[in-house]
Amino acid sequence: MTDKQTFERIFRTHYHGMFCLARRMLRDEALSKDVASDVFAQLLHSKADLKAETLQAFLMTNVRHRCINLLIHRQKETTAITGLKASMAVSDDDQQTIAQEQYEALHHFIDEKLPPLSQQVIRLRYERGLKYREIAQVLNISEVSVYNHLSKSLWQMKEYFKTQKI
Repeated sequence: MTDKQTFERIFRTHYHGMFCLARRMLRDEALSKDVASDVFAQLLHSKADLKAETLQAFLMTNVRHRCINLLIHRQKETTAITGLKASMAVSDDDQQTIAQEQYEALHHFIDEKLPPLSQQVIRLRYERGLKYREIAQVLNISEVSVYNHLSKSLWQMKEYFKTQKI
């Protein structure tokens, strides 16, 4: 049996279980397919010498870890957005002025402090409301890259605005 045939057999044997685990954890079918596919891509490019008895554990553990990382990122993203919204709570007139200042400061930060690809990812996610998969397709990058750009950009924004008096 060739390496290609072996890989196809492994894929047919394990994909469904990996996908089901990811779907239970993420509650997102498309993202679950991506997670399972990414783990297989990792296996394909890996030099690891996995034995049949440890292969399933390796695959399922990697799916679980990827899902946990995505869930943690989603939580951080939600917390950052909620914090920004909560910080804008003042009287209606003052709120509009403060919100406008914060909006301008945020856009200035994005334009001046973030690299061009991160700027595009942020705008596609928050201004156009695209999902990770859609952003990845538009920018011709992986969903993992989208995740990494968002995570790093949000962290940079949080750190920058901690020190600002806006």
